[in-house]
Amino acid sequence: MKIVIIEDEVQTAWDLQNSIQQLQPDFEVVATLDSVEAGLEWFNQNEQPDLIFSDIQLGDGLAFEILQEVNLTCPVIFCTAYDEYALRAFQNNGVDYLLKPIKQESLKKSLDKFNLFKNPKTKNNSSILQGLMEEITKNFKSYKSTFLVSFRDKMIPVKTDDILFFKITDDTVELYTNSNNRYRLPWSLDQIETMVDPRLFYRANRQYLIAYQAVKEVENYFDRKLLIKIDQLNSEPIIISKGKAADLLKWLENH
Repeated sequence: MKIVIIEDEVQTAWDLQNSIQQLQPDFEVVATLDSVEAGLEWFNQNEQPDLIFSDIQLGDGLAFEILQEVNLTCPVIFCTAYDEYALRAFQNNGVDYLLKPIKQESLKKSLDKFNLFKNPKTKNNSSILQGLMEEITKNFKSYKSTFLVSFRDKMIPVKTDDILFFKITDDTVELYTNSNNRYRLPWSLDQIETMVDPRLFYRANRQYLIAYQAVKEVENYFDRKLLIKIDQLNSEPIIISKGKAADLLKWLENH
């Protein structure tokens, strides 16, 4: 069984590898990756492993970027100190979600779940995942319905229903509305992505987080990429990589 660890803390990665091999001596850790950039490079050059252990917050972004960009299909056990990412973990091939510091007992339970999930005699894999999602989401926070923005010495509430997209401009995130207004926000795009409902907003690329309502049409682009045209005056088309093209179309269809 081949394992990949995505973790930017060297000691944590080392401890996790040792714990895995103590519990499952037949599991081989074939790579330890410490960034989004390193992850994208490795997965584009190698076959997918049987299982991934992944931190979520890395130095140059969120591990979800790797999983979505290269369209990974193997299961993932997420390991993180932040529980606000729980639901997104299960929407990205997650079979379990471990909070740091990781205890040996918790790790063993996760590996047991993985082994059950991979067992060909197990016929209820979908129900296993559904049960895990329900368990996590019982205490999961609700998504933001309103953003309170600062504008000309005033605080203005902007409902998420009125938002077309979020965009990074000159290292600052801006919110664009149906009425062609835009406001600066104090959060990163990665942070905002965890605040909004993933059924309504999609991370198109590193620069854009778009609302479903904003998508006017989608066109084929060269090299199997896609172009999203936004329903806003003078808005530039948004390029979707070929690795995310199928994921985007699935998101649009399942809305």
